[in-house]
Amino acid sequence: MQHLLDEAMNHRAVNHPYLERLRSGNFNNMEAVIKDFATQYGAYSAWFPRYLTGVISKLENPSYRNLLMDNLAEEAGHLHDEDIEELKKLEIEESWVQGIPHPQLFRRFQDAMNINREEQPGVEVQVWRELFLGIIQNGNAAEAVGAIGIGTESVVKFIYKYIIDAIRNHTSLSLEQYVFFPLHTEVDDEHGLILLNIASEMAGENEIAAQSLRKGMLKALNIRASYWDDMLLRAEKL
Repeated sequence: MQHLLDEAMNHRAVNHPYLERLRSGNFNNMEAVIKDFATQYGAYSAWFPRYLTGVISKLENPSYRNLLMDNLAEEAGHLHDEDIEELKKLEIEESWVQGIPHPQLFRRFQDAMNINREEQPGVEVQVWRELFLGIIQNGNAAEAVGAIGIGTESVVKFIYKYIIDAIRNHTSLSLEQYVFFPLHTEVDDEHGLILLNIASEMAGENEIAAQSLRKGMLKALNIRASYWDDMLLRAEKL
């Protein structure tokens, strides 16, 4: 399983020029670029419960389903005491996040950036989220776990570090306003481990399952990289 994690970590989706330039501020209009990110990425993020529900529906093992149902509850804002203790180390107050669904936390970030949430998302993010949902709905269980686990939850904490640096370096937002991102570097680390354990057990079942895990992972990473390509073009035009 480590070789799949290494492959994911070295993928262009996790180390993309768009992310590097967001962090460094290497765009002509950083305020507009970060606003564009906030508008477009929110359309993908809002569908995350749908992605996770789709994976759960593919799993026959009740213990796997229960673990991911717990993840789904956390997406709805229900954090465990141990999560809260870890978040305190990041100077995140419980009142900022407890009982608040994660899409609402993203909307808090958008509001702080003065985003018009009535604005229709670009076709680029519509393509991304529909393709990602299609991977989950049309693939087998191992492919779905590979996509949302190794190809998403295991790497998103590293991707979000670029975003956090961009917000800290190029906006005046408070931690409470952009808490969605540091929250997910902590919570998604736990989710990634849970999904990684499920993936490891699946990979041990047979070679077809192992291949399906990698297939789902690569599909998820490839379409994310393609989305960053699109976002880079958008940013260069702003």
